[in-house]
Amino acid sequence: MRVCFISHSSSKSGAERSLLETIDTLKMRDIECFVFLPNKGALISELGKRNIPYIIIPYKWWMGSKGLPLWMRGARIIINIFMIIPLVIKMAKFQCDIVYTNTIVTPVGLLGAKLIGKPHIWHIREFGYEDHNLVFDMGTTFSIWFMKRLPSVYIANSYAVAKKYRQLLPDRRMEVIYQEVNTMDTGEPLPDFIRKQINDEVDIKCAIVGGLQMGKGHEDAIRATGKLVSEGVKARLFIIGDGDLKYKKYLYNLVAQYNIENYVLFLGYIDNSFLVMKSIDIVLVCSRCEAFGRVTVEAMRAGKPVVGTRSGGTIELIQEGFNGFLYTPGDYEELAEKIMYLYDNPGLAKQMGEKGQKWAAEQFTEERYGEKLLAILKQLANQ
Repeated sequence: MRVCFISHSSSKSGAERSLLETIDTLKMRDIECFVFLPNKGALISELGKRNIPYIIIPYKWWMGSKGLPLWMRGARIIINIFMIIPLVIKMAKFQCDIVYTNTIVTPVGLLGAKLIGKPHIWHIREFGYEDHNLVFDMGTTFSIWFMKRLPSVYIANSYAVAKKYRQLLPDRRMEVIYQEVNTMDTGEPLPDFIRKQINDEVDIKCAIVGGLQMGKGHEDAIRATGKLVSEGVKARLFIIGDGDLKYKKYLYNLVAQYNIENYVLFLGYIDNSFLVMKSIDIVLVCSRCEAFGRVTVEAMRAGKPVVGTRSGGTIELIQEGFNGFLYTPGDYEELAEKIMYLYDNPGLAKQMGEKGQKWAAEQFTEERYGEKLLAILKQLANQ
């Protein structure tokens, strides 16, 4: 069986890492894989390590921020129409059996699959508007109608995501499969400047991991840190990730406003953030509405308690008092209280970390993910 994957980007963020895990698990089951990319990026080197063939075709998204100019939306539609031609040629040359689009933000995989008469899978890894402020260029009504006219099988990465899209798309064609989550514990030491900050004498160390964008809620973590410091608690916050420059400037200003420059460290993008998570006390997941929560699972695999928002897929992963705590998005005072409670009860924090580690190791395995995915592929291939 041969599967063509459509990636929405060539970076190495959460969705792309999930794509790599999907390819790895299918390769173990003798599935041949081919990847389409929209541009050059870090994902290419990872595909090279796996000897996965790929091609770059500059297709575009069909979702964007709400304020995107009309002319830009129209331009993206026109570009995608022209990109279908080389896409279909390469799919046919690879003798593709199934087309697999890794997120819902680009439609070219769906169009290509129907033109070569092959089944299509859409792996929905995002809410869209709720988590990334994305809306369909052609409007929700038309886009959903279009998707229904060219049926696919839909895989949702959480029940929260499935709940939203089952109201829009055929329920009988939607499956919920939790992603396997592999951690990259290479055993390599942390860079000296990070290790020095971690080894500093502070009361409690927290980390928040994710791209710097409004929906990730970094301001909650900063405000909670400011509150703890103002109450005499030496709390250090490690911010791992990079992204929107405007938002990053806003966060720097927020740190200055609370006068906590010595307590908040911006580490930028780190390829192996798991090493940092293993070295601190608590991992924070402050996203307004996380679709799944890959970082949450990674934190549990690192043996750390997690304090996350009471929203989206996070509530499917954090069991209150068992492997972490939940707080209301935007309520930084509640977040600070939960951090302080774990600081005051180190034995409980340790137990939560151990319970979460055991639970995550059992739930998010390659075997479980791979077998469920393979069953869907075989069903489609037989049809």
